[in-house]
Amino acid sequence: MRKVKKEKKQKKPRLLPRLICLVLLLAALLYCTGLLYPGGKDVYPDPSRAGWMDQLSDDRPLSLINIPGTHDSGTRFIFPAYIFQDQNTSISRQLDNGYRYLDVRVALNKAGDGLEIIHAFGACRSGAAIWSGALTYDSVVADALRFLDVHPGETVIFCVKPERSGDDVNAVRALLEQKVAEAPERWFTENRIPTLGEVRGRIVLCRRYAGDLGLNFDWADQGDPTVLEDPIAVAGMDAFTLAVQDRYHYGVEDKWNAVQYTLRNTTATENAFCLNFLSTAQGTVPHPRKFAAALNELFLAEELVAGERYGIILFDFADAELAQKVIDTNLVP
Repeated sequence: MRKVKKEKKQKKPRLLPRLICLVLLLAALLYCTGLLYPGGKDVYPDPSRAGWMDQLSDDRPLSLINIPGTHDSGTRFIFPAYIFQDQNTSISRQLDNGYRYLDVRVALNKAGDGLEIIHAFGACRSGAAIWSGALTYDSVVADALRFLDVHPGETVIFCVKPERSGDDVNAVRALLEQKVAEAPERWFTENRIPTLGEVRGRIVLCRRYAGDLGLNFDWADQGDPTVLEDPIAVAGMDAFTLAVQDRYHYGVEDKWNAVQYTLRNTTATENAFCLNFLSTAQGTVPHPRKFAAALNELFLAEELVAGERYGIILFDFADAELAQKVIDTNLVP
């Protein structure tokens, strides 16, 4: 009697699990690079917001203007985005939205003959694609000058910090000074608080490094996570005083308490700048977008008093609504 051989069942290829893994891997890659959310609220702004300083008098010291600012201003397209992206709008759109203080972190390029925008070890790109070129300091300056050409009644504060510890600070400083020398009439580089009239149509250089050009904004790092009853650090900077709340390793509740404390207990004066940061990034793998969502919502709900001297207030994921809330606290003239 003949035995009938049983045919072996062929295993069906497990395509679905592999497809799911591929999709998840691709989504993770897009999320980390920033391609999944490159645009944010980069919509066309209210034209009146782009010229809000026009309403203020020429003789008002810059320190007595409540100014919205952006933290790590050049990080719209940064890799890896999950831990380093702090903004989702371009430099030009930030200016159009009313922001007048830019936090500019620079590093030497590979050739050592130019400056690029970075944040820690994250590289800022000029576009959303991974193959986009580096966002350069020259291009950020060009964006600011183009804005001021259209809005000559405004000013833009550049707070420049050499970000990479291994760079030759003297080489960085030389390149920064070289950029000023190309058009010195477009910059304010004295180490004193100017009036608005003195700096209309110009970039105000503030430096977080030792040097001769620009206002000395080289405050001590505030990365210690210890929660302080008074989170404000006050330092004498030669010709003026600087009061800064930049506790960037606090959790949301402690950070908001620090922001509120600064709003209520620090007053900018003719001889004192006040800087109040809403930015924070706590944890081993921080995610600034999550913190910004909570803190920005709290700020929008906070009651501010028109005429109070809050100084410069800085945001992550800064949009037009946040800027307008700060701008509205300025009494005219």
